Amino acid sequence: MKRIATIVVLILLEVAPLLAQPQINIVSGKRDTVYTARHFIRGLTSPDCSVSVNGNPATVYNTGAFAAEVTLNVGSNDVVVAGKRGIEETVNVLRILYIQPEKPKPTSTFIIEEAKVFPENISMVSPRDIIKIRVKTLPNSEVSWLNGKPLYELPLNETDGLEGIYQGQYVVKENDRLFDSPITVTMKNGGRSISQQVLNMLTVLDADNPTMVRSAGPNPYLNYGLGTDRLGGSKIGYIVPGITMQVASKVGSLYKVQLSKRHYAWIPNSQVELVETKGIFRPESLTSTWRVFGEGKYDYVYINLSERLAYRSFQQINPSRIVVDLYGATTNTAWITQFFSLKEIKNVNYEQIEDDVLRIFIDLNNKQHWGYGIYYQDNMLVIRVKHQPKLALKGMHIAIDAGHGGTSLGAVGTTGLTEKEVNLTLTKMLKAELEKRGAKITLTRSDDVDISMTDRILMLRELEPDILISMHNNAGGSPLTTKGSSTYYRHIGYRPLSVAILKKILELSVENYGNVGGFNFSLSSPTEFPNVLVEGLFMSSPEDEAKLIDNEFKQKLVRKIADGLNDFIINANK
Repeated sequence: MKRIATIVVLILLEVAPLLAQPQINIVSGKRDTVYTARHFIRGLTSPDCSVSVNGNPATVYNTGAFAAEVTLNVGSNDVVVAGKRGIEETVNVLRILYIQPEKPKPTSTFIIEEAKVFPENISMVSPRDIIKIRVKTLPNSEVSWLNGKPLYELPLNETDGLEGIYQGQYVVKENDRLFDSPITVTMKNGGRSISQQVLNMLTVLDADNPTMVRSAGPNPYLNYGLGTDRLGGSKIGYIVPGITMQVASKVGSLYKVQLSKRHYAWIPNSQVELVETKGIFRPESLTSTWRVFGEGKYDYVYINLSERLAYRSFQQINPSRIVVDLYGATTNTAWITQFFSLKEIKNVNYEQIEDDVLRIFIDLNNKQHWGYGIYYQDNMLVIRVKHQPKLALKGMHIAIDAGHGGTSLGAVGTTGLTEKEVNLTLTKMLKAELEKRGAKITLTRSDDVDISMTDRILMLRELEPDILISMHNNAGGSPLTTKGSSTYYRHIGYRPLSVAILKKILELSVENYGNVGGFNFSLSSPTEFPNVLVEGLFMSSPEDEAKLIDNEFKQKLVRKIADGLNDFIINANK
């Protein structure tokens, strides 16, 4: 009997750990109050546990991560997250209040409920600029601004049925005095009136004494407009320091600058310095002789100007061509001298597309764009076009950028895995894989450090790689359905690189999240070398995150990136 009892005790001791209470850690989705009915939950448990959310089973991956979607009702909702191991069960109840956004109601008291001027945060204007205003106040009132200029109540079909919305606009005049004092809105109704200041005094720029700025800093750039997203406003492109531009207006931290009679751009105040000297003109220049020649690894286009002018450039394909618009330039070129030392450039020509906009065409010999840069030597515009490298991965110089680093974590997975560490791991693995194939590899970072985008770009321009690969991983959307791999490019001439790499990655049977063009990412903007941003998988998807934790999968992923790079090189000019 004693022997039997001992055996039973041993069996119980071995089984006891298997029956331990399962732990459930809700990583995201436990907010008290939400404003959408579609609600996602991500959590972490032991891989040997089963999980259900409101009675519906959730997939638990080998990392212990799980995700679920629930549809909430208006009001208080109890979301039951249950974890089970054997006979042991843990139940978490999340109490979530879903508040459905109320439809706006008309103003019912004697107030000016809201008044917005557009563009918002405007502080400088020029004659002929248009300033708009939108006011919400009592319906059927008399509303005015700018010393009695009327605003008009919109019909209900323009306001989604909301009464009391008034709008108007004003065109700024020469030497306009209406902005010498703060802008106010006045509302009158039933014999009473109320006024409210909506904007400080505006500076009306004097066309006879223009305000000038000069591009400054290590990497100034121009934007198309005031739009923005998490990557910043959409860029026209980088320019060099030392270009003088006339200020047309200022909104927030952005100056609107005049490039030519009809063309404008926006530049952050951090990218310019004010020109204190009075009487400076907006730059204009006649072009004189052009010289086009090859030397070393590059072909060069030299254009003599009397002043540094602003410019933009873009790529064309079929046939391959570089196009540069030079603002404030009028041709006086009698000849373009092209030397037989050229390798990449087939021909250079121009067209005066406007009185003060000169368009430069640089036709290329090779189908694939290999990069170009634009800069000034004193007042001479230089367009430097890179020669095609030897079309073999062996010996080619590849730069690899591991996104984020240091205090910049990037996306964070359900397990706590950070994007910065996955990016660095993949970058080092890709370096090893490409070096095995004979490529010369440079990393922008090999440690857990935070490097600014400006510093990365300046470093890469100094390195002069043949190709850049930016390594990132994605996040966002539904943790259940938003997943997969994607590649990104900004310039159309570099699309073939992004397509070739994505095609090979998709052989791993991952979801196709797409090939994305015109991407407004800092390291996609340089024109000096073909570049691609690779978003490996989604950190926010427990399924994708499990793959990114798996070293065998990561090795397969970098091999496919290397295969895609090799395919791009082989097929570059077929």
